[in-house]
Amino acid sequence: MALQNTRSLNNKGHILADFITDNNLDFLYLTETWHNHLDLFPLNQATPPPPGYSYLHQPRLTGRGGGVAVIHKQTLKTAPAPTLSVHSFENISVKLPGPTPLVIVTIYRPPKPHPSFLSDFFEFVTHLNTISSSVLLLGDFNFHIDNPTCKQASDFLDLLDTLNLTQHVHSPTHSHGHTLDLVCSTGISIHHLSTTNLYISDHLAVTFNVDPPPPPTSQ
Repeated sequence: MALQNTRSLNNKGHILADFITDNNLDFLYLTETWHNHLDLFPLNQATPPPPGYSYLHQPRLTGRGGGVAVIHKQTLKTAPAPTLSVHSFENISVKLPGPTPLVIVTIYRPPKPHPSFLSDFFEFVTHLNTISSSVLLLGDFNFHIDNPTCKQASDFLDLLDTLNLTQHVHSPTHSHGHTLDLVCSTGISIHHLSTTNLYISDHLAVTFNVDPPPPPTSQ
């Protein structure tokens, strides 16, 4: 799996398609795609040709910027996961079936502070926990979590602890040296996480492996 903030998909699709195939990725999660629902050419270009991959996407409906998408192997039977509607961050959710389903949410939180983000996020994740005990949240959260004096980041990390979510990225993901792109999970094992520069934006790609959720325990 991999995560990349693209800061626009335009003219970058072939690089992402090569990245997917070269690394045999099951999933590529994209933030700041800047695409719109009337022009899917950039997403089509980023998706390796059939019969391998498909995508789900959620463009920003008003204004410029934003947008999230998931490119995935067609052999992986994904379905949209029902989530709460929120206004403080953009997201797209999928569910992988299994004895314990895995809910995966790609998130983009714009850098301008939103007063309801923490409460929105708490309610959003609490709802996800009613769907499955195995949850993967990842994306560009625009918090400098590497800065111990940043109160917003500290409050967010405290909230992750409250929600029993583990944050796995501990190195810079942005050209200014900050850790903005996060991988958070509960109920699954994340390993072999690393970053790589695709030279398509000011963000690094984050790659990692995920072990399938364990089956539910017998009562």
